Amino acid sequence: MKKRTSSISEYPVLIESGTEEYRKKKKIELENIDSRGVFRRARVVDQTAFDKLFIQGKISRAQFSAAEMYLELMSLAGCFLRSPSVQGSEKATGRSVGASIAAKIMVISRARQSLRQAGQDSLVAVETCLAHDREVDLDLLRLGLSALANHFRIT
Repeated sequence: MKKRTSSISEYPVLIESGTEEYRKKKKIELENIDSRGVFRRARVVDQTAFDKLFIQGKISRAQFSAAEMYLELMSLAGCFLRSPSVQGSEKATGRSVGASIAAKIMVISRARQSLRQAGQDSLVAVETCLAHDREVDLDLLRLGLSALANHFRIT
């Protein structure tokens, strides 16, 4: 029996975990489990570096959750480039732009401070793994993710 897959965009409600930024970067397919296609499962086709570490049991559930939460904060803080909008927008003064930037920085500042206390190398390892999807030193990554799990009070 051949497995049929379909795009998750047809069933967006089925994906409840992960951040919006994470879901945008993932290719998720639905597979039929039974012959009639009544029961399906979602499968991420292209895993990130921290997904793979979690699946392989190299980072804990708390560390994985902390990574997802930090990734969400990175997105809110504007750490990821977005395509420019060609539509008109409101006019902004220099002050309002400065306040907006400051607000974005504040979103991530406490979590980043907790991560920085684990060491600069841990901070670099976490942000490189999450933002650039690269493999990094596992001990440094674990140390940083544990600091974030403590910050977010994840047990």
